[in-house]
Amino acid sequence: MMEQPDSNSAKPLYKQLEASLKEAILRGEYKPGQQIPTENELSSQWQVSRVTVRKALDALTRENLLTRVSGKGTFVSNEKFQRSMTGIMSFSELCQSQGRRPGSRTIKSVFESVDNETSASLGMAEKEKAVVIERIRYADDIPVSLETIQLPPRFAFLLQEDLNNHSLYACLREKYGLWFTHSRKMIELVYASFEVAHYLGVSENYPLILIKSEMIDNKGELSCVSRQLIVGDKIRFTV
Repeated sequence: MMEQPDSNSAKPLYKQLEASLKEAILRGEYKPGQQIPTENELSSQWQVSRVTVRKALDALTRENLLTRVSGKGTFVSNEKFQRSMTGIMSFSELCQSQGRRPGSRTIKSVFESVDNETSASLGMAEKEKAVVIERIRYADDIPVSLETIQLPPRFAFLLQEDLNNHSLYACLREKYGLWFTHSRKMIELVYASFEVAHYLGVSENYPLILIKSEMIDNKGELSCVSRQLIVGDKIRFTV
C-alpha cells in the first residue's frame, strides 16, 4: 500500500505523493501498462487538492514512469530502453539512438586497489593500483544504472577529465585515439544494497541486473573491466 502523507513534514505534499507513487511503481504494486487511480481518487485518498495530485503526476510523467492518455487516464509506462548485448555501444550512444538525453554523475574517480582477478586481467603488477571511476548513469534524468569502470594505471589521465554528463568512450576516442572493439560479458541477477538503492532511487533489495564486462581496445589489449548495476525494468536487452 502507498505511504500516506505527513502534514508535519517539511517536504511538500506533492513531493510526498510523487515519491509514494514512484515507490509503488518500482515495487510492482502498479504493473507496466496498468492504469493508476484517477486524480479524483488520489485526491480523496490523500485528502489533498487535485492541483497537488496533478503536480505529482506531471513530475512522474516527465520521468517516463507514467503515460497520460487524454480521455482515458494515467498508465504506468511500458517503455524501456533497448540495449544490444552484442558489439560495443556507449550508454550515451544508446540513449541518443533512442531520442533520450544521456547523463552521468561521477561519485568516484581515484587510484584504488582491486581484487587479484581484476589486477591479473588488466595485466597489472602486484600491489599496483587501478584507475577506478564510478558513475550514476541517467536517461532523461532517470537513474538507470550504477557503473564502475576499472582500468590499468596508464589511464591515469582520465582522473583529470570531467566525466559528469560526458561520454567516457567519446573522451577516449576523440582525445586519446582509443576505443573498445569487443567485449566478454557475464550477466546475473543481484539485489540492491542500501547504498546502491540510494543512488538508483529504488528500495533496498530491489532486483538489479549485473553485467560484468572485459573490454578489448583497438590495440588488442584487455584494458577495461566494467561492472554495471542496471534497473532491469528500464532496459530491454537484445541478443
